Amino acid sequence: HERVLNLQTLRFVDHFVRAYPGRTVSMVALLILAGLAEGIGVVTLFPLLDLALQEASSPESPLTRAAVFVLDVLNIEPTLATLLGLIVLAMALKGLFFWLAMRQVGYTMAEVATDMRLELIRTLMRARWRHIASQPSGALANAVGIEAMRASWAYRDACTVLAGSIQVALYAIVVILVSPRVGALALVVAGLVVFGLRRFIMQGRAAGEQQTAVLRSLTSKIAELLPAIKPIKAMDRERYVLPILEAETRSYNLAQRRTVQAIEYLRAFQEPLLVLVVATVLYAMVALGGELLTVSLVLVLLLYRLMGRVNVVQAQYQAMAVGESAFWSLREQVEAARSEIDSAEAGGRAPRFVDNIRLEGVLFSYSEAPVLSNVTLKVPHGRFVVLTGPSGAGKTTIVDLIAGLLTPNEGAVYVDDVPLSDIDGRAWRRSLGYVPQETLLFHRSILENVTLGAPDVGRDELEESLRAAGAWSFVSSLPDGLDQTVGERGSRLSGGQRQRIAIARALVGRPQLLILDEPTSELDPKTARGICDTLRALSGSVTVTAISHEPSMLESADLVYQIDAGLAREIAQPERRDR
Repeated sequence: HERVLNLQTLRFVDHFVRAYPGRTVSMVALLILAGLAEGIGVVTLFPLLDLALQEASSPESPLTRAAVFVLDVLNIEPTLATLLGLIVLAMALKGLFFWLAMRQVGYTMAEVATDMRLELIRTLMRARWRHIASQPSGALANAVGIEAMRASWAYRDACTVLAGSIQVALYAIVVILVSPRVGALALVVAGLVVFGLRRFIMQGRAAGEQQTAVLRSLTSKIAELLPAIKPIKAMDRERYVLPILEAETRSYNLAQRRTVQAIEYLRAFQEPLLVLVVATVLYAMVALGGELLTVSLVLVLLLYRLMGRVNVVQAQYQAMAVGESAFWSLREQVEAARSEIDSAEAGGRAPRFVDNIRLEGVLFSYSEAPVLSNVTLKVPHGRFVVLTGPSGAGKTTIVDLIAGLLTPNEGAVYVDDVPLSDIDGRAWRRSLGYVPQETLLFHRSILENVTLGAPDVGRDELEESLRAAGAWSFVSSLPDGLDQTVGERGSRLSGGQRQRIAIARALVGRPQLLILDEPTSELDPKTARGICDTLRALSGSVTVTAISHEPSMLESADLVYQIDAGLAREIAQPERRDR
Protein backbone atom coordinates (compact mmCIF):
# COMPACT_ATOMS: atom_id res chain seq x y z
CA HIS A 1 0.00 0.00 0.00
CA GLU A 2 2.82 2.39 0.88
CA ARG A 3 4.53 1.60 -2.42
CA VAL A 4 1.32 2.42 -4.32
CA LEU A 5 0.99 5.73 -2.48
CA ASN A 6 4.60 6.64 -3.25
CA LEU A 7 3.98 5.92 -6.95
CA GLN A 8 0.91 8.13 -6.73
CA THR A 9 3.09 10.89 -5.29
CA LEU A 10 5.50 10.50 -8.20
CA ARG A 11 2.54 10.88 -10.57
CA PHE A 12 1.50 13.99 -8.64
CA VAL A 13 4.96 15.55 -9.04
CA ASP A 14 5.21 14.43 -12.67
CA HIS A 15 1.86 16.09 -13.48
CA PHE A 16 3.06 19.51 -12.34
CA VAL A 17 6.53 19.18 -13.83
CA ARG A 18 4.93 18.47 -17.20
CA ALA A 19 2.28 21.18 -16.77
CA TYR A 20 4.72 23.91 -15.63
CA PRO A 21 8.18 22.83 -16.84
CA GLY A 22 9.69 26.32 -17.11
CA ARG A 23 8.40 27.60 -13.77
CA THR A 24 9.26 24.37 -11.94
CA VAL A 25 12.81 24.27 -13.31
CA SER A 26 13.40 27.95 -12.50
CA MET A 27 12.11 27.55 -8.94
CA VAL A 28 14.16 24.45 -8.28
CA ALA A 29 17.24 26.03 -9.91
CA LEU A 30 16.97 29.15 -7.75
CA LEU A 31 16.61 27.06 -4.59
CA ILE A 32 19.65 24.98 -5.64
CA LEU A 33 21.65 28.16 -6.26
CA ALA A 34 20.69 29.32 -2.79
CA GLY A 35 22.01 26.03 -1.41
CA LEU A 36 25.22 26.30 -3.45
CA ALA A 37 25.82 29.82 -2.20
CA GLU A 38 25.41 28.58 1.35
CA GLY A 39 27.76 25.68 0.59
CA ILE A 40 30.40 28.09 -0.75
CA GLY A 41 30.13 30.04 2.46
CA VAL A 42 30.64 26.86 4.49
CA VAL A 43 33.58 25.65 2.39
CA THR A 44 35.25 29.03 2.81
CA LEU A 45 35.42 28.25 6.53
CA PHE A 46 38.23 25.77 5.93
CA PRO A 47 40.99 28.25 5.03
CA LEU A 48 39.43 30.75 7.44
CA LEU A 49 39.75 28.34 10.37
CA ASP A 50 43.26 27.39 9.26
CA LEU A 51 44.19 31.07 9.51
CA ALA A 52 42.36 31.62 12.76
CA LEU A 53 43.79 28.54 14.47
CA GLN A 54 47.22 28.95 12.81
CA GLU A 55 47.25 25.42 11.51
CA ALA A 56 48.64 26.38 8.14
CA SER A 57 51.68 24.19 8.83
CA SER A 58 49.46 21.18 9.45
CA PRO A 59 48.35 18.90 6.61
CA GLU A 60 45.51 20.49 4.71
CA SER A 61 42.25 18.77 3.82
CA PRO A 62 41.36 18.34 0.12
CA LEU A 63 38.65 20.99 0.40
CA THR A 64 41.05 23.46 2.02
CA ARG A 65 43.52 22.98 -0.80
CA ALA A 66 40.70 23.32 -3.34
CA ALA A 67 39.41 26.52 -1.72
CA VAL A 68 42.93 28.03 -1.63
CA PHE A 69 43.47 27.02 -5.28
CA VAL A 70 40.25 28.75 -6.37
CA LEU A 71 41.24 31.88 -4.47
CA ASP A 72 44.64 31.84 -6.16
CA VAL A 73 43.03 31.50 -9.58
CA LEU A 74 40.79 34.46 -8.78
CA ASN A 75 43.86 36.36 -7.56
CA ILE A 76 42.33 36.75 -4.09
CA GLU A 77 44.66 36.63 -1.14
CA PRO A 78 43.25 34.30 1.57
CA THR A 79 43.40 36.83 4.40
CA LEU A 80 41.00 36.87 7.32
CA ALA A 81 39.15 39.94 6.00
CA THR A 82 38.88 38.48 2.48
CA LEU A 83 37.54 35.15 3.68
CA LEU A 84 35.01 36.80 6.00
CA GLY A 85 33.89 38.97 3.12
CA LEU A 86 33.41 35.90 0.91
CA ILE A 87 31.28 34.24 3.58
CA VAL A 88 29.12 37.35 3.93
CA LEU A 89 28.78 37.61 0.13
CA ALA A 90 27.86 33.93 -0.16
CA MET A 91 25.14 34.30 2.48
CA ALA A 92 23.83 37.44 0.78
CA LEU A 93 23.62 35.59 -2.54
CA LYS A 94 21.83 32.76 -0.78
CA GLY A 95 19.26 35.23 0.53
CA LEU A 96 18.81 36.78 -2.92
CA PHE A 97 18.34 33.43 -4.66
CA PHE A 98 15.98 32.25 -1.96
CA TRP A 99 13.89 35.44 -2.26
CA LEU A 100 13.68 35.07 -6.04
CA ALA A 101 12.69 31.42 -5.66
CA MET A 102 9.97 32.13 -3.10
CA ARG A 103 8.58 34.94 -5.25
CA GLN A 104 8.40 32.54 -8.17
CA VAL A 105 6.76 29.97 -5.92
CA GLY A 106 4.08 32.46 -4.89
CA TYR A 107 3.32 33.46 -8.48
CA THR A 108 3.21 29.85 -9.64
CA MET A 109 1.00 28.74 -6.75
CA ALA A 110 -1.57 31.35 -7.75
CA GLU A 111 -1.34 30.24 -11.39
CA VAL A 112 -1.66 26.56 -10.46
CA ALA A 113 -4.78 27.20 -8.37
CA THR A 114 -6.30 29.36 -11.10
CA ASP A 115 -5.59 26.82 -13.85
CA MET A 116 -7.11 23.96 -11.87
CA ARG A 117 -10.22 26.00 -11.07
CA LEU A 118 -10.67 27.02 -14.69
CA GLU A 119 -10.11 23.47 -15.93
CA LEU A 120 -12.85 22.15 -13.64
CA ILE A 121 -15.27 24.97 -14.52
CA ARG A 122 -14.67 24.70 -18.27
CA THR A 123 -14.96 20.91 -18.25
CA LEU A 124 -18.19 21.07 -16.25
CA MET A 125 -19.66 23.60 -18.66
CA ARG A 126 -19.04 21.17 -21.52
CA ALA A 127 -20.39 18.12 -19.70
CA ARG A 128 -23.84 16.63 -20.17
CA TRP A 129 -26.58 18.19 -18.08
CA ARG A 130 -27.33 14.82 -16.52
CA HIS A 131 -23.82 14.69 -15.06
CA ILE A 132 -23.92 18.30 -13.82
CA ALA A 133 -27.30 17.75 -12.14
CA SER A 134 -25.93 14.71 -10.29
CA GLN A 135 -23.07 16.65 -8.67
CA PRO A 136 -23.56 18.22 -5.22
CA SER A 137 -23.14 21.98 -5.65
CA GLY A 138 -21.28 22.21 -2.34
CA ALA A 139 -18.70 19.66 -3.47
CA LEU A 140 -18.07 21.64 -6.65
CA ALA A 141 -17.75 24.89 -4.69
CA ASN A 142 -15.34 23.17 -2.30
CA ALA A 143 -13.25 21.89 -5.23
CA VAL A 144 -13.04 25.32 -6.84
CA GLY A 145 -12.37 27.18 -3.60
CA ILE A 146 -10.51 24.96 -1.11
CA GLU A 147 -9.20 21.91 -2.94
CA ALA A 148 -7.56 23.97 -5.68
CA MET A 149 -5.76 26.06 -3.05
CA ARG A 150 -4.63 23.02 -1.04
CA ALA A 151 -3.39 21.39 -4.24
CA SER A 152 -1.34 24.50 -5.09
CA TRP A 153 0.20 24.38 -1.60
CA ALA A 154 1.12 20.74 -2.20
CA TYR A 155 2.77 21.78 -5.48
CA ARG A 156 4.82 24.38 -3.58
CA ASP A 157 5.88 21.70 -1.09
CA ALA A 158 6.80 19.36 -3.96
CA CYS A 159 9.10 22.02 -5.44
CA THR A 160 10.70 22.55 -2.04
CA VAL A 161 11.22 18.79 -1.66
CA LEU A 162 12.86 18.57 -5.09
CA ALA A 163 15.21 21.46 -4.40
CA GLY A 164 15.88 20.35 -0.84
CA SER A 165 16.75 16.81 -1.95
CA ILE A 166 19.36 18.18 -4.35
CA GLN A 167 20.74 20.40 -1.58
CA VAL A 168 20.97 17.37 0.71
CA ALA A 169 22.88 15.52 -2.00
CA LEU A 170 25.30 18.45 -2.38
CA TYR A 171 25.90 18.61 1.37
CA ALA A 172 26.43 14.84 1.47
CA ILE A 173 29.05 15.09 -1.30
CA VAL A 174 30.88 17.83 0.61
CA VAL A 175 30.85 15.77 3.83
CA ILE A 176 32.23 12.73 2.00
CA LEU A 177 34.94 14.85 0.35
CA VAL A 178 35.98 16.20 3.75
CA SER A 179 36.03 12.78 5.39
CA PRO A 180 34.89 9.67 3.47
CA ARG A 181 34.65 7.51 6.61
CA VAL A 182 32.68 10.04 8.62
CA GLY A 183 30.51 10.91 5.63
CA ALA A 184 29.59 7.29 4.98
CA LEU A 185 28.71 6.77 8.63
CA ALA A 186 26.63 9.95 8.71
CA LEU A 187 24.67 8.95 5.61
CA VAL A 188 23.92 5.48 7.01
CA VAL A 189 22.68 6.89 10.31
CA ALA A 190 20.68 9.63 8.54
CA GLY A 191 19.05 7.04 6.28
CA LEU A 192 18.00 4.99 9.29
CA VAL A 193 16.49 8.09 10.91
CA VAL A 194 14.51 8.98 7.80
CA PHE A 195 13.28 5.40 7.48
CA GLY A 196 12.25 5.34 11.12
CA LEU A 197 10.20 8.55 10.81
CA ARG A 198 8.30 7.55 7.67
CA ARG A 199 5.31 6.31 9.71
CA PHE A 200 4.49 9.91 10.65
CA ILE A 201 4.40 10.84 6.97
CA MET A 202 1.94 8.03 6.33
CA GLN A 203 -0.19 9.24 9.24
CA GLY A 204 -0.18 12.75 7.80
CA ARG A 205 -1.20 11.45 4.38
CA ALA A 206 -4.11 9.48 5.88
CA ALA A 207 -5.23 12.50 7.91
CA GLY A 208 -5.07 14.69 4.79
CA GLU A 209 -7.26 12.24 2.87
CA GLN A 210 -9.76 12.26 5.73
CA GLN A 211 -9.75 16.08 5.76
CA THR A 212 -10.48 16.20 2.04
CA ALA A 213 -13.36 13.72 2.24
CA VAL A 214 -14.99 15.24 5.33
CA LEU A 215 -14.67 18.84 4.12
CA ARG A 216 -16.22 17.90 0.79
CA SER A 217 -19.16 16.27 2.57
CA LEU A 218 -19.54 19.16 5.03
CA THR A 219 -19.63 21.87 2.36
CA SER A 220 -22.13 19.81 0.34
CA LYS A 221 -24.50 19.58 3.30
CA ILE A 222 -24.16 23.28 4.12
CA ALA A 223 -24.88 24.22 0.49
CA GLU A 224 -28.00 22.04 0.59
CA LEU A 225 -29.25 23.38 3.92
CA LEU A 226 -28.66 27.11 3.50
CA PRO A 227 -31.41 27.67 0.90
CA ALA A 228 -33.83 25.85 3.24
CA ILE A 229 -32.84 27.71 6.41
CA LYS A 230 -36.03 29.82 6.43
CA PRO A 231 -38.51 26.90 6.53
CA ILE A 232 -36.24 25.08 8.96
CA LYS A 233 -36.37 27.99 11.38
CA ALA A 234 -40.06 28.61 10.73
CA MET A 235 -40.88 25.01 11.74
CA ASP A 236 -38.32 24.90 14.59
CA ARG A 237 -36.46 21.99 12.99
CA GLU A 238 -32.98 23.24 13.86
CA ARG A 239 -32.65 20.54 16.48
CA TYR A 240 -32.85 17.88 13.76
CA VAL A 241 -30.55 19.56 11.28
CA LEU A 242 -27.89 20.81 13.69
CA PRO A 243 -26.62 17.33 14.76
CA ILE A 244 -25.84 16.50 11.12
CA LEU A 245 -23.63 19.57 10.71
CA GLU A 246 -22.11 19.10 14.17
CA ALA A 247 -21.13 15.51 13.38
CA GLU A 248 -19.46 16.53 10.11
CA THR A 249 -17.70 19.47 11.79
CA ARG A 250 -16.38 17.23 14.59
CA SER A 251 -15.14 14.73 12.01
CA TYR A 252 -13.24 17.51 10.27
CA ASN A 253 -11.84 18.66 13.60
CA LEU A 254 -10.68 15.10 14.31
CA ALA A 255 -8.98 14.93 10.90
CA GLN A 256 -7.23 18.25 11.61
CA ARG A 257 -6.08 16.99 15.00
CA ARG A 258 -4.64 13.87 13.40
CA THR A 259 -2.80 16.04 10.89
CA VAL A 260 -1.39 18.21 13.68
CA GLN A 261 -0.36 15.13 15.64
CA ALA A 262 1.50 13.65 12.68
CA ILE A 263 3.26 16.97 11.98
CA GLU A 264 4.21 17.60 15.59
CA TYR A 265 5.34 14.01 16.19
CA LEU A 266 7.69 14.31 13.23
CA ARG A 267 8.96 17.68 14.42
CA ALA A 268 9.42 16.45 18.00
CA PHE A 269 11.46 13.40 17.01
CA GLN A 270 13.55 15.12 14.35
CA GLU A 271 15.53 17.38 16.68
CA PRO A 272 16.66 14.69 19.16
CA LEU A 273 17.52 12.33 16.32
CA LEU A 274 19.49 15.10 14.60
CA VAL A 275 21.56 15.53 17.78
CA LEU A 276 21.92 11.76 18.00
CA VAL A 277 23.40 11.59 14.50
CA VAL A 278 25.83 14.42 15.19
CA ALA A 279 26.80 12.88 18.54
CA THR A 280 27.32 9.48 16.93
CA VAL A 281 29.54 10.90 14.24
CA LEU A 282 31.50 13.00 16.76
CA TYR A 283 32.08 9.91 18.87
CA ALA A 284 33.28 8.05 15.80
CA MET A 285 35.59 10.93 14.94
CA VAL A 286 37.11 10.90 18.43
CA ALA A 287 37.38 7.12 18.46
CA LEU A 288 38.88 6.92 15.00
CA GLY A 289 41.03 10.01 15.34
CA GLY A 290 43.19 11.39 12.62
CA GLU A 291 41.11 14.45 11.71
CA LEU A 292 42.40 17.99 11.78
CA LEU A 293 40.78 20.36 14.25
CA THR A 294 39.54 22.57 11.40
CA VAL A 295 38.11 19.53 9.64
CA SER A 296 36.44 18.35 12.83
CA LEU A 297 34.83 21.72 13.47
CA VAL A 298 33.60 22.12 9.90
CA LEU A 299 32.38 18.52 9.82
CA VAL A 300 30.20 19.21 12.86
CA LEU A 301 28.77 22.28 11.12
CA LEU A 302 28.25 20.39 7.85
CA LEU A 303 26.59 17.47 9.60
CA TYR A 304 24.27 19.78 11.47
CA ARG A 305 23.34 21.59 8.25
CA LEU A 306 22.96 18.28 6.39
CA MET A 307 20.61 16.82 8.98
CA GLY A 308 18.74 20.11 9.18
CA ARG A 309 18.13 19.93 5.43
CA VAL A 310 17.05 16.30 5.74
CA ASN A 311 14.54 17.32 8.40
CA VAL A 312 13.20 20.16 6.24
CA VAL A 313 12.82 17.88 3.22
CA GLN A 314 11.00 15.27 5.29
CA ALA A 315 8.70 17.87 6.84
CA GLN A 316 7.90 19.36 3.43
CA TYR A 317 7.29 15.88 2.03
CA GLN A 318 4.83 15.27 4.84
CA ALA A 319 3.08 18.58 4.09
CA MET A 320 2.89 17.60 0.41
CA ALA A 321 1.40 14.23 1.36
CA VAL A 322 -1.24 15.95 3.51
CA GLY A 323 -2.35 18.26 0.68
CA GLU A 324 -1.93 15.80 -2.17
CA SER A 325 -5.37 14.25 -1.59
CA ALA A 326 -7.04 17.57 -2.48
CA PHE A 327 -5.34 17.46 -5.88
CA TRP A 328 -6.53 13.92 -6.58
CA SER A 329 -10.05 14.76 -5.43
CA LEU A 330 -10.18 17.71 -7.81
CA ARG A 331 -8.67 15.66 -10.65
CA GLU A 332 -11.31 12.99 -10.04
CA GLN A 333 -14.06 15.55 -10.58
CA VAL A 334 -12.36 16.92 -13.69
CA GLU A 335 -11.96 13.44 -15.20
CA ALA A 336 -15.55 12.51 -14.31
CA ALA A 337 -16.81 15.64 -16.10
CA ARG A 338 -14.47 15.03 -19.04
CA SER A 339 -15.86 11.52 -19.48
CA GLU A 340 -19.32 13.09 -19.73
CA ILE A 341 -18.48 15.68 -22.40
CA ASP A 342 -21.63 16.39 -24.40
CA SER A 343 -21.19 14.85 -27.83
CA ALA A 344 -23.77 17.31 -29.17
CA GLU A 345 -21.82 20.28 -27.86
CA ALA A 346 -20.72 21.24 -31.35
CA GLY A 347 -20.87 19.88 -34.86
CA GLY A 348 -23.80 18.57 -36.87
CA ARG A 349 -26.37 20.33 -38.98
CA ALA A 350 -27.52 23.88 -38.41
CA PRO A 351 -30.98 23.93 -36.78
CA ARG A 352 -33.99 24.93 -38.90
CA PHE A 353 -37.32 25.19 -37.09
CA VAL A 354 -40.24 26.32 -39.26
CA ASP A 355 -42.75 23.46 -38.95
CA ASN A 356 -42.73 21.50 -35.68
CA ILE A 357 -40.80 19.68 -32.98
CA ARG A 358 -41.80 16.02 -32.50
CA LEU A 359 -41.16 13.34 -29.93
CA GLU A 360 -41.73 9.89 -31.42
CA GLY A 361 -41.75 6.73 -29.31
CA VAL A 362 -39.50 8.31 -26.70
CA LEU A 363 -38.47 6.22 -23.71
CA PHE A 364 -36.31 7.73 -20.99
CA SER A 365 -35.20 6.58 -17.55
CA TYR A 366 -32.85 7.95 -14.92
CA SER A 367 -32.47 4.50 -13.36
CA GLU A 368 -34.25 1.21 -14.02
CA ALA A 369 -37.80 2.54 -13.77
CA PRO A 370 -38.72 4.52 -16.92
CA VAL A 371 -39.90 8.11 -16.53
CA LEU A 372 -41.26 8.23 -20.09
CA SER A 373 -42.44 5.25 -22.11
CA ASN A 374 -43.42 5.53 -25.77
CA VAL A 375 -44.16 9.27 -25.63
CA THR A 376 -45.29 10.85 -28.88
CA LEU A 377 -46.27 14.54 -29.13
CA LYS A 378 -45.89 17.54 -31.40
CA VAL A 379 -45.06 21.21 -30.74
CA PRO A 380 -46.18 23.23 -33.78
CA HIS A 381 -44.17 26.29 -34.77
CA GLY A 382 -45.56 29.57 -33.44
CA ARG A 383 -48.04 27.94 -31.06
CA PHE A 384 -48.49 28.03 -27.27
CA VAL A 385 -48.21 24.47 -25.92
CA VAL A 386 -48.69 23.52 -22.26
CA LEU A 387 -47.63 20.26 -20.59
CA THR A 388 -49.62 19.37 -17.49
CA GLY A 389 -49.92 16.39 -15.19
CA PRO A 390 -48.98 15.13 -11.72
CA SER A 391 -45.56 15.72 -10.16
CA GLY A 392 -42.95 13.26 -11.31
CA ALA A 393 -44.86 12.38 -14.49
CA GLY A 394 -41.95 13.50 -16.71
CA LYS A 395 -42.94 16.99 -17.85
CA THR A 396 -39.56 18.55 -17.08
CA THR A 397 -37.86 15.56 -18.67
CA ILE A 398 -39.76 16.24 -21.92
CA VAL A 399 -38.67 19.88 -22.13
CA ASP A 400 -35.10 18.87 -21.26
CA LEU A 401 -35.21 16.37 -24.12
CA ILE A 402 -36.48 19.11 -26.45
CA ALA A 403 -33.68 21.42 -25.29
CA GLY A 404 -31.11 18.72 -25.95
CA LEU A 405 -30.05 18.58 -22.30
CA LEU A 406 -31.02 14.89 -22.18
CA THR A 407 -30.91 12.12 -24.79
CA PRO A 408 -33.70 9.52 -25.15
CA ASN A 409 -32.92 5.90 -24.32
CA GLU A 410 -35.22 4.92 -27.17
CA GLY A 411 -37.09 6.88 -29.83
CA ALA A 412 -36.03 10.32 -31.03
CA VAL A 413 -36.70 14.04 -30.94
CA TYR A 414 -37.12 15.68 -34.35
CA VAL A 415 -36.88 19.32 -35.41
CA ASP A 416 -38.58 19.67 -38.81
CA ASP A 417 -38.04 15.93 -39.51
CA VAL A 418 -34.31 16.13 -38.61
CA PRO A 419 -33.26 14.09 -35.55
CA LEU A 420 -32.03 16.40 -32.81
CA SER A 421 -28.99 14.11 -32.43
CA ASP A 422 -27.90 15.19 -35.95
CA ILE A 423 -28.18 18.92 -35.15
CA ASP A 424 -25.43 21.14 -33.74
CA GLY A 425 -26.37 21.10 -30.05
CA ARG A 426 -24.87 24.46 -29.17
CA ALA A 427 -26.48 26.18 -32.16
CA TRP A 428 -29.85 24.64 -31.22
CA ARG A 429 -29.64 25.81 -27.63
CA ARG A 430 -28.70 29.30 -28.79
CA SER A 431 -32.10 29.42 -30.48
CA LEU A 432 -33.91 28.64 -27.21
CA GLY A 433 -35.09 30.75 -24.31
CA TYR A 434 -35.42 28.93 -20.95
CA VAL A 435 -37.19 30.03 -17.75
CA PRO A 436 -36.68 27.53 -14.89
CA GLN A 437 -39.16 26.85 -12.12
CA GLU A 438 -37.01 28.60 -9.54
CA THR A 439 -36.32 32.15 -10.70
CA LEU A 440 -32.64 32.83 -10.12
CA LEU A 441 -31.51 36.44 -10.15
CA PHE A 442 -28.05 37.63 -9.19
CA HIS A 443 -27.24 40.46 -6.80
CA ARG A 444 -26.47 42.72 -9.73
CA SER A 445 -28.24 45.21 -12.00
CA ILE A 446 -31.31 44.45 -14.12
CA LEU A 447 -29.17 44.95 -17.20
CA GLU A 448 -26.65 42.32 -16.08
CA ASN A 449 -29.39 39.91 -15.00
CA VAL A 450 -31.09 40.09 -18.38
CA THR A 451 -27.99 40.01 -20.60
CA LEU A 452 -25.92 37.70 -18.37
CA GLY A 453 -22.89 39.68 -19.48
CA ALA A 454 -23.37 39.11 -23.23
CA PRO A 455 -21.43 41.98 -24.87
CA ASP A 456 -23.44 41.94 -28.11
CA VAL A 457 -26.80 42.86 -26.52
CA GLY A 458 -27.57 46.52 -27.15
CA ARG A 459 -29.89 48.75 -25.13
CA ASP A 460 -32.51 48.68 -27.88
CA GLU A 461 -32.63 44.88 -27.93
CA LEU A 462 -32.67 44.86 -24.13
CA GLU A 463 -35.62 47.25 -24.00
CA GLU A 464 -37.43 45.20 -26.67
CA SER A 465 -37.04 42.04 -24.55
CA LEU A 466 -38.26 43.80 -21.41
CA ARG A 467 -41.29 45.19 -23.29
CA ALA A 468 -42.11 41.75 -24.70
CA ALA A 469 -41.91 40.29 -21.17
CA GLY A 470 -44.17 43.06 -19.82
CA ALA A 471 -41.38 44.33 -17.59
CA TRP A 472 -40.50 47.67 -19.17
CA SER A 473 -43.19 49.68 -17.37
CA PHE A 474 -41.87 48.91 -13.88
CA VAL A 475 -38.17 48.86 -14.90
CA SER A 476 -38.37 52.32 -16.44
CA SER A 477 -40.01 53.67 -13.26
CA LEU A 478 -37.18 52.46 -10.98
CA PRO A 479 -34.75 55.14 -9.69
CA ASP A 480 -31.79 53.66 -11.56
CA GLY A 481 -33.74 52.02 -14.36
CA LEU A 482 -31.73 49.26 -16.06
CA ASP A 483 -28.87 49.86 -13.63
CA GLN A 484 -31.06 49.16 -10.59
CA THR A 485 -29.61 46.41 -8.38
CA VAL A 486 -32.20 43.68 -7.75
CA GLY A 487 -30.79 42.49 -4.39
CA GLU A 488 -29.87 39.00 -3.22
CA ARG A 489 -31.83 36.49 -5.38
CA GLY A 490 -33.97 39.41 -6.55
CA SER A 491 -35.19 40.32 -3.06
CA ARG A 492 -35.86 43.96 -4.03
CA LEU A 493 -38.43 42.89 -6.63
CA SER A 494 -41.85 41.28 -6.28
CA GLY A 495 -42.48 37.71 -7.43
CA GLY A 496 -44.15 38.84 -10.63
CA GLN A 497 -41.38 41.31 -11.39
CA ARG A 498 -38.73 38.63 -10.87
CA GLN A 499 -40.58 36.30 -13.22
CA ARG A 500 -40.85 38.97 -15.93
CA ILE A 501 -37.12 39.69 -15.65
CA ALA A 502 -36.49 35.97 -16.09
CA ILE A 503 -38.73 35.90 -19.18
CA ALA A 504 -36.95 38.98 -20.59
CA ARG A 505 -33.62 37.18 -20.07
CA ALA A 506 -34.95 34.22 -22.05
CA LEU A 507 -36.17 36.51 -24.85
CA VAL A 508 -32.80 38.25 -25.35
CA GLY A 509 -31.38 37.01 -28.62
CA ARG A 510 -34.88 36.54 -30.15
CA PRO A 511 -35.26 32.78 -29.53
CA GLN A 512 -37.37 30.55 -31.78
CA LEU A 513 -38.60 28.46 -28.86
CA LEU A 514 -39.39 29.69 -25.34
CA ILE A 515 -39.51 27.01 -22.61
CA LEU A 516 -40.99 27.79 -19.21
CA ASP A 517 -41.15 25.47 -16.18
CA GLU A 518 -44.08 26.37 -13.87
CA PRO A 519 -43.80 30.13 -14.59
CA THR A 520 -46.83 31.07 -12.44
CA SER A 521 -46.67 28.52 -9.61
CA GLU A 522 -45.61 31.06 -6.95
CA LEU A 523 -47.67 34.02 -8.17
CA ASP A 524 -51.05 35.34 -7.11
CA PRO A 525 -53.96 34.84 -9.57
CA LYS A 526 -53.89 38.39 -10.90
CA THR A 527 -50.13 38.35 -11.55
CA ALA A 528 -50.37 34.85 -13.01
CA ARG A 529 -53.06 36.07 -15.42
CA GLY A 530 -50.78 38.91 -16.50
CA ILE A 531 -47.95 36.45 -17.22
CA CYS A 532 -50.38 34.31 -19.24
CA ASP A 533 -51.43 37.31 -21.30
CA THR A 534 -47.76 38.08 -21.97
CA LEU A 535 -47.07 34.53 -23.13
CA ARG A 536 -50.16 34.47 -25.31
CA ALA A 537 -49.05 37.71 -26.94
CA LEU A 538 -45.66 36.13 -27.68
CA SER A 539 -47.11 33.06 -29.42
CA GLY A 540 -47.08 33.48 -33.14
CA SER A 541 -43.71 35.22 -33.20
CA VAL A 542 -42.19 32.73 -30.72
CA THR A 543 -43.11 29.11 -30.08
CA VAL A 544 -43.96 28.78 -26.38
CA THR A 545 -43.81 25.52 -24.43
CA ALA A 546 -44.73 25.71 -20.75
CA ILE A 547 -45.16 23.31 -17.86
CA SER A 548 -48.06 24.30 -15.67
CA HIS A 549 -51.02 23.17 -13.55
CA GLU A 550 -52.60 26.63 -13.42
CA PRO A 551 -56.07 26.90 -15.03
CA SER A 552 -55.21 30.31 -16.50
CA MET A 553 -52.23 28.79 -18.33
CA LEU A 554 -54.30 25.89 -19.63
CA GLU A 555 -56.99 28.27 -20.86
CA SER A 556 -54.42 30.44 -22.66
CA ALA A 557 -52.75 27.54 -24.49
CA ASP A 558 -53.33 26.51 -28.09
CA LEU A 559 -52.46 22.91 -27.29
CA VAL A 560 -52.37 21.00 -23.97
CA TYR A 561 -50.81 17.59 -23.31
CA GLN A 562 -51.60 15.56 -20.21
CA ILE A 563 -48.45 13.73 -19.11
CA ASP A 564 -49.16 10.77 -16.86
CA ALA A 565 -47.81 7.26 -16.29
CA GLY A 566 -45.00 7.92 -18.78
CA LEU A 567 -47.40 8.72 -21.62
CA ALA A 568 -48.61 11.92 -23.33
CA ARG A 569 -52.27 12.54 -24.25
CA GLU A 570 -53.62 15.61 -26.02
CA ILE A 571 -56.47 17.38 -24.22
CA ALA A 572 -59.18 19.00 -26.28
CA GLN A 573 -59.21 22.78 -25.83
CA PRO A 574 -62.36 24.92 -25.88
CA GLU A 575 -62.52 27.61 -28.54
CA ARG A 576 -60.96 30.93 -27.54
CA ARG A 577 -62.15 34.14 -29.15
CA ASP A 578 -58.64 35.28 -30.13
CA ARG A 579 -57.67 31.96 -31.69
